[in-house]
Amino acid sequence: MWRKRREKCRFGILRAKKGACGISSGSWLSVKTHSQKNQSKVVSPLVGCDAGASEDRGRQNCLLKLRESVGMSETFIASSSLQNLVTDTNVSAGSATVPTATVPSQKPETLVRLSDVTDLVKHPHTVNPALSIDSDALELMTHFKEPRTSVPAQKLEIDDPSGRLTSVPQDQAAHKDDESITSKMKTASSVASQTDASVKVLTKHIHEFLDDFYKIYGSFIPLQKSDVLRHLKRRFNTDFSDRKNVIFTEVTKCRTAIIQRSVPSFRVVYKKHTLTLDDLFTLADQNWLNDQVMNMYGELIMESAHHKVHFLNSFFHRQLMTKGYDGVKRWTKQVDLFSKGLLLVPIHLEVHWCLVTADVVKKKICLYDSQGNALLKVARNILKYLMTEAKEKKQTAFENGWALSFDEKSPQQTNENDCGVFVLEYSRCLALEKPLQFSQKDIPKIRKRIYKELCDCRLHEQS
Repeated sequence: MWRKRREKCRFGILRAKKGACGISSGSWLSVKTHSQKNQSKVVSPLVGCDAGASEDRGRQNCLLKLRESVGMSETFIASSSLQNLVTDTNVSAGSATVPTATVPSQKPETLVRLSDVTDLVKHPHTVNPALSIDSDALELMTHFKEPRTSVPAQKLEIDDPSGRLTSVPQDQAAHKDDESITSKMKTASSVASQTDASVKVLTKHIHEFLDDFYKIYGSFIPLQKSDVLRHLKRRFNTDFSDRKNVIFTEVTKCRTAIIQRSVPSFRVVYKKHTLTLDDLFTLADQNWLNDQVMNMYGELIMESAHHKVHFLNSFFHRQLMTKGYDGVKRWTKQVDLFSKGLLLVPIHLEVHWCLVTADVVKKKICLYDSQGNALLKVARNILKYLMTEAKEKKQTAFENGWALSFDEKSPQQTNENDCGVFVLEYSRCLALEKPLQFSQKDIPKIRKRIYKELCDCRLHEQS
């Protein structure tokens, strides 16, 4: 009797525990669990957390939620431990009951259905619907199980008028960047096209200028870099100083091409003077100037001084020395020398040029020699001629009272080749009442200027 009551009582307890756990009838497995004090980390496959999660705190929260929902006093052991436990319990496929495994117990036992345990072992990421889980735990499990989705990268831009930052999807931002790059490339291409066009136009005008220059001057001897820049500045109203290298490179190429062409006969004719290229070539480099260049330039000086200055022919002194006054008497037949303000007499001494001037108003004769030679004998020859001329022309006021001088401060040459250029520059400065402020370093530039002035048949303003 007592044994039967105990069995009934025990059966009732078991049914009560079964109802409390919310586990349906079927094959049962009595599993005794106990806490392992030495185990520092417990993982439960019953919780719907992501197996790859590394946060211990998130796992412990999941376990607490499940424990409160199922009413468990202890946590389940990891899935590998459960699988070993099931293997040790001689499960019969068709039996109604399963013998209880012998496990040391220190806590109250809990009954679970064998099929639930097996499912949990096989699918550690799922939770059996038979278990009663509250909504918070379910939400937590759903959060961990929610598949990750790819969110487009965001880019912050200041689009708002107030200056606030607004987010723009990366693909849209990339599209904007592509458009910006395309726009910049188009702009760069347009600028490059315009630059190419401007270079072509510039090159065209350089070629036209050099062609005309060659026709006018017969060579590029008088060409200076400033001539090209000055022409382009007048043509485009722009300063090309920052593009000198490009321009001068093109000038060199064009000059080479033009010089290789056949050259027509070139002559400069002005009044009774005629210059050929051979005459003009004496102005190149350090060549000695010839009489044709000296005399035509003297003619331009007289024109520029409005004939208040008279330039005697370079052959005058030679004729005077060989034939005396009678040999040059007719040279001034149509010229009244004493009505002029200044007389200019270039003296050619076979291998050297010098200049003798006569200030008619002051009756002063001066010698200018670029080598510093005080050739007063040459100056006396001119003085004697003037006194004879005054007597012949009945200019008694000029028959005497003349003075001789030698200008020791005149610019001097430092070589043996530029004396003729010094004489022409002396004459020009004195005729135009300009100070003698030039030196040997200015001679190459002066040569080019004289060449151009001869071809243009007029003196240029000094820059």
